Amino acid sequence: MTTHTTPQDHTNYDADDYAYLAAKGWTDEEILARWNAEAEDGKGPCRWQSQSARSKLAAVTGRK
Repeated sequence: MTTHTTPQDHTNYDADDYAYLAAKGWTDEEILARWNAEAEDGKGPCRWQSQSARSKLAAVTGRK
């Protein structure tokens, strides 16, 4: 498995997902650990595309 040292280089990087987790207080190390575990389980990046997901993102980050 590839170890990523920065979130932006990770195959599961998504700007909205990163913004959400960072706004919730997650460190880069915690985010990388989560994305590494998800990638190891065959899961791709979290996409914030549905209306409910966009609303949740906006509530936490102020992004729409």
